[in-house]
Amino acid sequence: MHPGHEAGCCPYVQGSAGSPRPAPGGPVSACHPSQSSSARPSSIGHTGNSGTPPTAPRPPRSRQPAVKAVTLHQPWAWATVYGGKDVENRRWRTSHRGPLLIHAAKGADPDGPAAVLKTIADPELFAHPRSAWEAREAIIGLVFLADVLTDSPSPWAIPGWYHWVFEFPSPIDPPIPQRGRPGLWTPPDTAVRAVQDIL
Repeated sequence: MHPGHEAGCCPYVQGSAGSPRPAPGGPVSACHPSQSSSARPSSIGHTGNSGTPPTAPRPPRSRQPAVKAVTLHQPWAWATVYGGKDVENRRWRTSHRGPLLIHAAKGADPDGPAAVLKTIADPELFAHPRSAWEAREAIIGLVFLADVLTDSPSPWAIPGWYHWVFEFPSPIDPPIPQRGRPGLWTPPDTAVRAVQDIL
């Protein structure tokens, strides 16, 4: 059998001497490109040149938004989640937009409580809950990083700095113990799984 030909498709049959001779009825064959379309096998029920039915395109897979984390000294971490602090002041900007875990650092800002109490909208909320206020080296909440500006009107914004604009603060209580890192960092999968319900 010739390569590329199926059984019964070759235009020749074996002669008595073993040499090929034209098949009865002339040299026209069902697999010869010069044959008229009326003699070709029917492809009813199929579409396209390949003879296979078309398939619908697969829907795009939904992708989980990237989750990042940022470490803040207390009480600024607490203020971001519980005290209405909607701007984080940084010397650098980021391209990240989306979920951001708020991590309380090991250390604290000694001048922070007075500054927070001065800026917070409702002093009755100050330092509550205690579990988040006293948390160290722990993830205490989740916010959505919506934008990075230089002219935020928020009372928490410091002129001349980049203003990371936060929305939709969600507390995580009890806090999740976790060591922090400088800059914007990727939390471990265990921490991300723990907050799946609020992502």
